[in-house]
Amino acid sequence: MKAKNKVTIKDLIAKKDLFDSRKNKTTELLITSLEGTITIRKPSRELCLDALEMDKSGDQYLVYNCVTEPNLKNEELQNEFGCVSPMEIVEKIFEPGEIASIAKACVELAGYGDSVKVVDEIKN
Repeated sequence: MKAKNKVTIKDLIAKKDLFDSRKNKTTELLITSLEGTITIRKPSRELCLDALEMDKSGDQYLVYNCVTEPNLKNEELQNEFGCVSPMEIVEKIFEPGEIASIAKACVELAGYGDSVKVVDEIKN
């Protein structure tokens, strides 16, 4: 990746609409076991931090809160699968590895991936 010029105030102002639009960013993921796609939304910073503080259920929490289509919070769906607690639907529908992959995609959508590089590393 080639290093770009320094970002200026003018650049930031010109991209204001982009900043506003990415708050509601969504993407589709292909889930092989379901033979179809799901839609996830970008998690808020607070949602990511809450998930990090959870012991083993952080990925499940992210998936439950970020998957928008199908709506995992649908009571009919949860009742049909015999869920005792709402988040239980995640484990009933997705394989363990899929839960981890979906959660990873959620946090990457929020910018917690490799979106920042040290300039010296880019030059080399």
